[in-house]
Amino acid sequence: MERTVAKCLLEIKAIFFGFSTEYISSKGERLPIYCNNRVILSYPRVRKVITKWLTNVIKETYPDADTIIGTSIAGTSFAVLISDALGVASGYLLENDAMRESDERLREAFKPGAKVVVIDDTIRSGLTITSVTKTLRKFGCEVLGGVALFSYELEQTEKMLAKENIKYTALTNF
Repeated sequence: MERTVAKCLLEIKAIFFGFSTEYISSKGERLPIYCNNRVILSYPRVRKVITKWLTNVIKETYPDADTIIGTSIAGTSFAVLISDALGVASGYLLENDAMRESDERLREAFKPGAKVVVIDDTIRSGLTITSVTKTLRKFGCEVLGGVALFSYELEQTEKMLAKENIKYTALTNF
């Protein structure tokens, strides 16, 4: 699956390599490769295939999930598509929202006891999925794990996620 997903992303030019252009993340990090998962939404065939794979990963890995929460632009879009395919609840929680966990309107959007899977488009530093997971746990949700379209699989990120007891699966990686 990893190679097929990577091939799809290359086909629609969602992946860029930093040979001639240096890519800087939103957090100011230099990246050797950039994966623009938002591009997937513009290609119905690839979008359907990616949605099917994400849905299958959740069915197999987190069969008890009753809520799919997206983070980031592409993560939120895919959360809606996946939740529709699974017939479960959906929502989103952005990293900035997670930092405002005392906001009552935000707290009311998440049901205590919900069995949640978090959808992130790209896992690089792990900060987004970590802050969202911590906030959902504070709201009383049981976060089963996460699914990402792409992961850099950086050693320090993997260690941090393991320390926070956050399991995730990525469709493809660096």
